[in-house]
Amino acid sequence: MVLQSLFDVPPRERAEALTSWFRGGAAPAEFRVRQDRGLDGHFGAGRIGELGVAELLIDGADSSLHRRAKPGGSDLELLLFDRTDAGRNAVHQNGQQVSLPPARMVLTSTRFDLEAHQWESSHRYSIVIPYRTLGLPEELVDSLLASQLQIDEALSSTVSGFLMRVVHQSIRGDPAMALFSTPIVDMARSVISAAAGDAARETEPHAGTLFPRIMEYVRLHLFDHGLSPARIAHAHGISVRYLYLILARESLSLGDWIREQRAQCAARLLMDSPYDLSIADIAHRTGYADQAHFSRSFRRWYGTSPREWRRMHR
Repeated sequence: MVLQSLFDVPPRERAEALTSWFRGGAAPAEFRVRQDRGLDGHFGAGRIGELGVAELLIDGADSSLHRRAKPGGSDLELLLFDRTDAGRNAVHQNGQQVSLPPARMVLTSTRFDLEAHQWESSHRYSIVIPYRTLGLPEELVDSLLASQLQIDEALSSTVSGFLMRVVHQSIRGDPAMALFSTPIVDMARSVISAAAGDAARETEPHAGTLFPRIMEYVRLHLFDHGLSPARIAHAHGISVRYLYLILARESLSLGDWIREQRAQCAARLLMDSPYDLSIADIAHRTGYADQAHFSRSFRRWYGTSPREWRRMHR
């Protein structure tokens, strides 16, 4: 998504434009203008795999952001890495509060109520990571919310600068940024582990989340004809042998799991799709190189041919 400039919005409608943007974001929140001195700026959001990215520049106004945690939690609880590039900000969450000078990172979460304030001007970059993808204990992450992250200055500047550039280029449509999903998660784990004083996790930043990220990758590419163990391993920077070791620890046969998921999707398409979608079309859509291979695999799971399955369920 390309950034939307408030310059293109009539002055009287700019606060409402920002309000609508925040309400529709990955982590919905209420935006309030406390004092308008000529509100201006830009905003935009995008995605890198299952990670969300956002950039926000607010100029000429004192404003605040308020978010309520969902009662009972959520299956998709989110951690936000915010990097302030310019301006003065303060964040309150989970019984802690911190004032942020430029070039500093702060963690916030959808698990707790949030109150954030900015004065006059603020330029902020955000990366949104699901807790389940991060793979760290919730209590470890939550202890660092709205606090000064006590990490080495070199690590802080390197990571925050990298995240800022990734968000900036991603929102402006750079397709190469799609390659950075895994490195971003690994860097986030490193920062959190370092700030928490967890040396073991800091030196092995990606091991704990490798299996869920492998499965998320497979789900995203389930119907790609070229999906293979070599491709999956390459996407995660590991060997095929190590990939099978990770899967064995989870007692998962990857090939069987993929075939089962494809067969289930094909069965639904055979029942629900119109007849002008042929068996060959369904085979292609569900990741099979040819109809014969599709028919053999389908019969393995359902004990009948795709054609007979369609006839029985029509």
